[in-house]
Amino acid sequence: MLAPLVAMLLQATAPQASAPSARPAAPSDTTVADSLDRAGGRRRPRKPPKRIAVTPEHLASAYRDAGARPLLLLARTARMHQDSALQAYDATTYQRISAGLGFSKLGRDRLAFRSETATRVRWRRGVGAYVDVTGARSVIPIAGKSGSAHMEGEHSPIPYFPGSETLWIGSSIAREAVDENDGIVNPIADGSEAYYTFETGDSVTFRLPDSRTIRLRELKVRPRMPSWRLAVGSLWFDMSDGHLVRAAYRMSVPMDMKTVAEEEDSTAFKDVPAWVKPMMFPMTAQVSAIGVEYGLFQGRFWLPRVQVAEGSATVGFMHLPFKLEQKFQYDRVNAGDALPPIPVSADSSRPAGLDINVGIGDADQPKTARDSARARRQAVRMKCDSTGNRTFTRHREGAPNRIFVRVPCDSARLANSPDLPPSIYDKADEVFGGAEMDALVSQALSMSTQARYAPQLPVLNALNPRYNRVEGLSLGGRVDQELGDGYSAHALGRIGVADREPNLELTGARSDLRRTLSLTAYNRLVSAGDWGNPLSLGSSISAFLFGRDEGFYYRASGVELASTPDEPSGGAFTWGLFAEQQRTARQRTTFSLARALHGSTFEPNLEAERGTYYGFRSRWTNAFGLDPQGFQLFSDARLEGARGDTATYGRAALDLTASHGIGNGAAALTLAAGSGMGTVPAQRLWYLGGVQTVRGERPGAAVGDAFWLARGEVAYGLEAVRPVAFADFGWAGDRRHWRDMTLTGLTTGTVTGRPMSGVGVGATLLDGLVRFDVARGLYPEKQWRVDTYVEARF
Repeated sequence: MLAPLVAMLLQATAPQASAPSARPAAPSDTTVADSLDRAGGRRRPRKPPKRIAVTPEHLASAYRDAGARPLLLLARTARMHQDSALQAYDATTYQRISAGLGFSKLGRDRLAFRSETATRVRWRRGVGAYVDVTGARSVIPIAGKSGSAHMEGEHSPIPYFPGSETLWIGSSIAREAVDENDGIVNPIADGSEAYYTFETGDSVTFRLPDSRTIRLRELKVRPRMPSWRLAVGSLWFDMSDGHLVRAAYRMSVPMDMKTVAEEEDSTAFKDVPAWVKPMMFPMTAQVSAIGVEYGLFQGRFWLPRVQVAEGSATVGFMHLPFKLEQKFQYDRVNAGDALPPIPVSADSSRPAGLDINVGIGDADQPKTARDSARARRQAVRMKCDSTGNRTFTRHREGAPNRIFVRVPCDSARLANSPDLPPSIYDKADEVFGGAEMDALVSQALSMSTQARYAPQLPVLNALNPRYNRVEGLSLGGRVDQELGDGYSAHALGRIGVADREPNLELTGARSDLRRTLSLTAYNRLVSAGDWGNPLSLGSSISAFLFGRDEGFYYRASGVELASTPDEPSGGAFTWGLFAEQQRTARQRTTFSLARALHGSTFEPNLEAERGTYYGFRSRWTNAFGLDPQGFQLFSDARLEGARGDTATYGRAALDLTASHGIGNGAAALTLAAGSGMGTVPAQRLWYLGGVQTVRGERPGAAVGDAFWLARGEVAYGLEAVRPVAFADFGWAGDRRHWRDMTLTGLTTGTVTGRPMSGVGVGATLLDGLVRFDVARGLYPEKQWRVDTYVEARF
């Protein structure tokens, strides 16, 4: 169901040339689904255009000032006009595609996939483009050596071709008129007044060496309603000819992929079992920022220099951030050797290398036949000639100009090319002008840059079931409604069969898809712990099956004003101001499968100190390094303070986890410490023991208003699954007694003289995304514990 998002990215990275006419007629529109079907070998009839008819009322309200309309009309003319004076160019390109994977937005960054490609492109009008791949490499870091990916030349970009989309939005070929079947409604296309309003903004003037003056003018684009199909942002045009010079925009709201799929096919999720759906939804995708920069060549031709897009997808509890970056440098413009015509083979319209399978069968061709045909095409493309290269032609129906690609068969030569950065894990900010692009995006996409206020229909989703010793089995649902102007409303409700106390949350929020400011009124069950997520689906499964509920819970009712990042990238800062009543959450069930089989029992829950508290809490996480065999550092700082009718307290903590490859393996060290001030209530103490702190010891084996923690781990191998050995030490107690290491636990009583400790072995899967441990507690309790959990530090 990630098809629409992936399709948009691939269309942006794999443009096809159009006919070399001075002003080409608008080609037949091709939907996102059509593009995917061609890639997968299936062809559908093209849909008739779908658009809202522009009325006099639309035209009267579309332009916010007198300069907006002439600027848009000038840009429309320039967008479809092809300057016949541009006959050729030679360029070098660099493209990088990155995707992450995690179960938490604020967890450690995990790079799931990255691909880099460098090419030399020679384009000639009427001939097409010759592409020589000079560098290419791909990695799947979370899978280690067992992961592989190959994209050499299959989707390398072409900087410009006649008829290309200057805005780099939705499709590679410019469509003259709006068509919703394209997925994204282009704000410059004919008929966009029915979807957008326009207003002129700032202007910039600069002088060329020949004394000519270039004046740029900003056009602010605002959707009439919140929709994933509509863009919001700023476009800058050359006032002399209307050519796009730079742009910063995003989709106005995230795409609800379930709703989009069901609009196409009402039975899209009919076969999904009801118990699976809460784990699949919400299923959303969002493009949070797109930046485009053009450069002026020979004082006449605007050609693209940098293009960057970033966003994320969410599928149930999985979070998948992505980023696509392209840079173009031009060696010669309107110069270069003549090139011969490009031949086309019978199957050149079928791309190879990166097949997209969205699970849709072909009514005219059995799956085995499709697979066989795809394998034959791939074999032809992977065949090397006598010069040590493999060659193929990229060509599609409706795009007569062709692209001839030559790729060296020596993969080591491609991977070590001087045209690529020293390491595939480099940030490459200098390559893409990261600081300048960030400034452009931040200025154009502030919180005030939003679609018009226009409430949409609410969307209902089931919540993931959860199980714990307070609620037992807890089920619920949530309703989300986009309101427009960046605002949204959310209602969440769930109830446990054991305690039967409703959990309710009512939230009003405003977001720019990079940060969300929200106000929430709630009655919720809260985990007192600072590590892990005991209320998650994974922890619930462990509690139900094995009687391992590692959370310590209390009830909170109140209101909170909070700011959270939508797209954490390396670092993330969250803060909240709250006023709430805190009270004990009584244990209401003792059942687990482990108890039924051999009498295992839950740990006792804490006795909260009832009171009303007013305060703040904040958290800052930061990550450095993406190479699992290089140096990586993850930090997590937390600060909280509150004043209550029974106590006033403050608490602060810092966790640092560093890792580095060592030979055929890697080692990691975690150091953490924290302390409280004033009278810290029981529900805000630190609780040590369990999989996130000292493995082998029970959760709550040590409790106090201060703590320290040290964990060392060594992993062997460079595969997706690696064996691990570890040792953990920690202490929690009264901050006045940290020297004598007095331990006071919920189940162990009071002991002195030694820190908590545990050792063990286990296995880490996908760079710690999933973890399995067999631990032996050494002190204060000697016992064996077997645990499976997600989002491990290492």
